Amino acid sequence: MITSMHALRRRSESGQSLVELAVALPLFLILILGTAEMANIAWAAVQISNAARAGAQYGSQSHANASDSASVQTAAKNDAPSITNLQVTVTQPCKCISSTGTDTGNACTLAACPSPNVIMPFIQVNTEAAVTPFMRYPGLPASYTLKGQALMGVVK
Repeated sequence: MITSMHALRRRSESGQSLVELAVALPLFLILILGTAEMANIAWAAVQISNAARAGAQYGSQSHANASDSASVQTAAKNDAPSITNLQVTVTQPCKCISSTGTDTGNACTLAACPSPNVIMPFIQVNTEAAVTPFMRYPGLPASYTLKGQALMGVVK
């Protein structure tokens, strides 16, 4: 009697592992795919941000580099070659800096920024790109717009 109960119990549990695998595998695959998607988007965000920094670094080396927007854009795009739709905008703001190194808030003209204050030229590079996930998920956007920005002073 004990032997037949034991055999009956084993027989009723014979497919348990297979059922657990069938339930858990789709959830595990969704978790893995979601992690890969997040890593892809995070890596693209790092590249877009670094591209802005690379463009600003190139432009901050001299006034000639800062005024050559095409070269600054090229430097930024060369830093993120895998981002094919990278948009780069370059602006050259300036600030009236006091002798203590703080922004006075005055306009960047000699009249509005009197001595001993200094007119400090800057270069600002903004980058933007749309990143498309590997797969389309219901309820989530078809693409994500990621942005980067860098602001650096131009060496005199």
